[in-house]
Amino acid sequence: MKNYSIARLNKVAEIGKTVSRRTGAGINISTFEPTGTLFYGSYNRTVTQTYQITGTDLADTIAIVVRHTDALDDSTQVKFNGTLYAIQSIAYDDDPNAFDVVTLKKTTKGA
Repeated sequence: MKNYSIARLNKVAEIGKTVSRRTGAGINISTFEPTGTLFYGSYNRTVTQTYQITGTDLADTIAIVVRHTDALDDSTQVKFNGTLYAIQSIAYDDDPNAFDVVTLKKTTKGA
């Protein structure tokens, strides 16, 4: 994805992993532990793309654009606007000056 202005990466998210911590009562609780920050921009799907994902696992996902980085993988989680998201897929562009489209799905707590 080369036709995206770097000036549009104007939002900041936290990236990290979920770790299990034991409380004083001996209960394991999964918590988000940030490992860094990530500048991102919004990505609007076309009408055709929206129709193509209707009825699939990707129907209730959002997409963001990030600068190409190796810091993201399927086990990384992204937190912004107080909401935690799991990475569903990453559309990589191998060009060092390109951008990647990251598809995110809201995580459900206590599931």
